[in-house]
Amino acid sequence: MTRPISVRQLQCFLAVAQERSFRRAAERLSITQPPLSRQIAELETALGVRLFDRNTHGVRLTPVGEVALRRFSSLMGEFDAAVAHVAQASHQLPRLRLGVLNWVQLDGLAAMEHGLVEGGHASGVDARTTTTIAAMSALRKNDLDAAIVLWPASMHRLRGDLVGEVPLMAFVPATSALARKRAIPVRELEALPPFFRFARAENARMYDEFTRQYASHGFVPSQEAGGPDALHVFAQIGSGRGCTCLPAPFSLHRYAGVQPGRCASGSWCRSCC
Repeated sequence: MTRPISVRQLQCFLAVAQERSFRRAAERLSITQPPLSRQIAELETALGVRLFDRNTHGVRLTPVGEVALRRFSSLMGEFDAAVAHVAQASHQLPRLRLGVLNWVQLDGLAAMEHGLVEGGHASGVDARTTTTIAAMSALRKNDLDAAIVLWPASMHRLRGDLVGEVPLMAFVPATSALARKRAIPVRELEALPPFFRFARAENARMYDEFTRQYASHGFVPSQEAGGPDALHVFAQIGSGRGCTCLPAPFSLHRYAGVQPGRCASGSWCRSCC
């Protein structure tokens, strides 16, 4: 055999062998007789055998054709079953329930989803915005399959891997002298009280980690104020009151009266999945 055999050639052979007619086989395959005859001729050439005897009374299988009918019927049955199994597999695979922080950039999500689907690990990804504490709770309750959260966090009964570090940005009133600096030393934020930050009760580990980082650069806020959410904090800063530090992705958006600046002291927050 010097030529490859195609699935289409086997389909054409089986149609003619089962119908015992080129006309009926062509109708069954929704093609005309000339291309059907070419497929059979190419198959016979590739195999180096004659599969049919043709005469004015119709079509009859040769002895080799009878063997081919049995073996190719079995082969095509397995092929069709395999195709159906693979087609159904994507519907049977679960979708990955992924928790993400509302400020996390998701520009890499499409590539990650494609990799999971191509690798046969999931049929897709459902991303849900959450907080670190809420995500950890959802993971333990099996309400999420994975989450991108801030580190450090309590990993009791969970496993995590560091996926990246995000620099912290300082956010100050646009009317302040610090707003003219591209890089703002964290300790200079003392000049703009109060310093807005989330309550320690929301995430004690992360609160203490930020406190440690601030102190290592000589910044100990003289006055702190709670920030229930980022929009509340930006509204306060935009009106000329206070300052804060937040992950860099927050600087991608513009808030009236608020000027972001890179923390010259190099504070970071780490994301874990």
